[in-house]
Amino acid sequence: MKFIKIIICVFFLAIVQLTAQETVKIPLTDASKPGFLKVKILNGSIKVKGTNTKEVIIKASVREKERYYSGRKTSRKNVEGLKQIANNALDFSVKEYDNSIDVDADRNGITDFEIEVPKDFSLRLSTYNSGEIYVENVNGIMDVSNANGKITLKDISGAVSADALNKDITVNFIKVKPNAPMAFSSLNGDIDITFPKSFKADVRIKSERGDIFTDFDLKSEPTKSKISKSEKTDQGYKVKVEKWIEGSINGGGSEILFKNYNGDVIIRSK
Repeated sequence: MKFIKIIICVFFLAIVQLTAQETVKIPLTDASKPGFLKVKILNGSIKVKGTNTKEVIIKASVREKERYYSGRKTSRKNVEGLKQIANNALDFSVKEYDNSIDVDADRNGITDFEIEVPKDFSLRLSTYNSGEIYVENVNGIMDVSNANGKITLKDISGAVSADALNKDITVNFIKVKPNAPMAFSSLNGDIDITFPKSFKADVRIKSERGDIFTDFDLKSEPTKSKISKSEKTDQGYKVKVEKWIEGSINGGGSEILFKNYNGDVIIRSK
């Protein structure tokens, strides 16, 4: 069995260097078991949808006329009279081992991914520039990060850790994994999370320059200011004081953290 897994891992290491757009289908080692998908890219969008598929289907496309360069310049006198050919080649890799899929893309171009996975799949997704992250109809543990785009998780189940630097985080839970801690953080966007009405949690909420809204019967009260960090520096002694809202929903449960700076925190029930 170990020998077979090694062969599968090597066989499905795909290095794709084609043009514009390509779709690859990756069989799972055991389609009857949950899987794990990791996509970490620098430039582009990531869209993941859970379906009844027994494999992982990855559609990648490079954006035309939007390419990051290393800063190297060619003297125009050396190419005078020559035609310029668009350099939009598609370059990404996919690895599969024991139901774990790892996707990586060229750091210089902008590559968008649309990925179809079985519904029971855990995710670790991250992008930095020129893209959004969108997930729909997936059940699993999700770790999602986007520096300069929004995060939208629709009709999902499980547990989520999500952070966005400059855009909104919107999550709609159908079902929450019991006793699983979660965290949502943003610097310059709203955090808008919808939970089932029966959801139970102990929550900690903080928004420096935004407001907090909920339609849950949240039993809460501001905590006393706490020293969260103190250190000695070259300029003297530095102390950071933080104040959070703490409370319980439906009698309390796993800890859920909401942290924002320039945006609202919205906790909805449905």
